[in-house]
Amino acid sequence: MENEDDGGRSSRPSVRELEVLHAVITTRKTTAAAQRLGVSQPAVSRAIGALEARLGRDLFVRDGGRLVPTADAFALDAEAAPIFAALARLSNWPNTPSVGTLLRIFSTPTIAHTFLAPMVTRFLQVEPDTRIQMEIGRSDDAVASVADGTTDLGVLDVKAAHLGVRAEPFRQSVAHVLMPADHPLAAKEAIRPTDIGDSPMIAVTRRFSARARLERAFADEGVEPRTVLESGTVQFLLEMVRSGVGIAVINPFPIAYVAGSGLVFRPFEPLIEYETSFVFPAVGGNLPVARRFVDFVRAEQMNLVPAA
Repeated sequence: MENEDDGGRSSRPSVRELEVLHAVITTRKTTAAAQRLGVSQPAVSRAIGALEARLGRDLFVRDGGRLVPTADAFALDAEAAPIFAALARLSNWPNTPSVGTLLRIFSTPTIAHTFLAPMVTRFLQVEPDTRIQMEIGRSDDAVASVADGTTDLGVLDVKAAHLGVRAEPFRQSVAHVLMPADHPLAAKEAIRPTDIGDSPMIAVTRRFSARARLERAFADEGVEPRTVLESGTVQFLLEMVRSGVGIAVINPFPIAYVAGSGLVFRPFEPLIEYETSFVFPAVGGNLPVARRFVDFVRAEQMNLVPAA
């Protein structure tokens, strides 16, 4: 029997209210949420007000012109994610092949191109009836996609700070200096900022959290890096180092697998640590095929040998 409050109304949130909740969490504004849903702004406000009254809890607090979700809002949205994932699958059910399982993966360019591509190839050889949908983009977009249930599995090398996901670490690494094999610094066993001095450097752009950690390491030793080029992907950075534009301090995983000859990696000091994780929805995730893929990758990576 459906739960009711003292006034005889159902205490169960409606699907529409949950849709509005997710839209406001995503956009942080009722006007933007209304545009996304194709309704009026007052309708969005009424739906949030009705949902808060029904639950007896505040779901948002105002910060200037933005709405900041409370922990209760995130928790409710995470609980609703499997519902919308199931509805999405049902809406496409007539067009879904009767044989095979769909696995939706979202990862960043470097991990997808240099690490996951061969893994996916071998996995499909083992499970030929599985269909894989591979999305490639920014880490924030990957986390959001996993959290809202449109992706089954994320593979990321940044912290997934979102209540709607849970991370399962699988690879730890530390920063290395990437340089041509004939570079003077290649003779050193480890390299510090003072060793690099004013040598031309290539760095990832500041949207990467690792950039701030690297700059702090240089600042702590009183060295100002001479950054001559910034790159939005590690693949492009690799090619710039190969062409002699400069050297780079990077996470060697997984780019070392495709670096090829002519380049070398040397440990960077002080220590800068990285962690690569599988990211699942906090609630309702971990599909059997996703679990099998994760276990497959864990086993296969033990056999990989870096190219440099």
